[in-house]
Amino acid sequence: MSADTPSEARARFEAGDFRGARNAAQAGLENTPDDPDLLRIAGRAGVELGDADAAEQLRRVADMRPDEVESWRDLGDALAAEGRTGEAADAFRRVLKLSPDDEAALTALGHAAYVTGSGADAVSYLEQAAERAAGASTAMISLVDMYREMGQPVDALAAAVKIAEAAPTNAAAALDVAELSLQVERFDEALRAFERTRELDDVAEHEVYALHGMIHVEMRRGDFERALELAREAGGVDRHGRTAEVLAFLEARESGDSGDEATNLEEVEGALSASLAEHRRLHAQDSRFEDGGD
Repeated sequence: MSADTPSEARARFEAGDFRGARNAAQAGLENTPDDPDLLRIAGRAGVELGDADAAEQLRRVADMRPDEVESWRDLGDALAAEGRTGEAADAFRRVLKLSPDDEAALTALGHAAYVTGSGADAVSYLEQAAERAAGASTAMISLVDMYREMGQPVDALAAAVKIAEAAPTNAAAALDVAELSLQVERFDEALRAFERTRELDDVAEHEVYALHGMIHVEMRRGDFERALELAREAGGVDRHGRTAEVLAFLEARESGDSGDEATNLEEVEGALSASLAEHRRLHAQDSRFEDGGD
């Protein structure tokens, strides 16, 4: 093995050349098969590439360095990537034995517990992780999603508010607060959050989504006059006709010609809910908002 092999493999890995890093590390391992540094690079690169033996290489590193936090964390990440949830959880528990406040391990155990059907344990781990992190941590973001899926919107909202406070320029965080506030009928908070989303989101075509949220708030609290004003405003910026059904319903209602109002109202609220879901999906895809709290 060349003296430069570990350095070359490490440099390639750090540059994102995972295949080159793995090849360089594997070449070095032909001469020194028990080199833990080369095994780590080969294993971590293999995880990125989806190679079958990556986790076992990282297990060898953990066996050689049982008191090293990073070795167990790497192994846990590799096993989780392969869907070996129980084994991954065991590795992350070893991390916590060595470093009880390790946020990443607590977060990973939270996800593992949720996957295996233990919602209470999942929440406990994630809450512990969130306590150890500042602001809009991965754990806190996961808590919002987990509470939402578990049908606990009030708890989800409390976590979402903490994220929005820690990341005040993050439009996706403001949107979570808006959606959850609407769900639990905190209409004033929902309206402020939709307005905040509108201010923060600089994509012109997204303005209509924030307006749809504001319309939905006013309709839910029975202020159809204000809802109509907002619908007309939304129609003015809507290039794709998404507001037409909502505006038609509100104008017909104002004129007293809304037909079967209960049915039509249900359809319009369904359209507004779909608009909100689309807005959330767009933000989830838009990496520009991921670091909005920096």
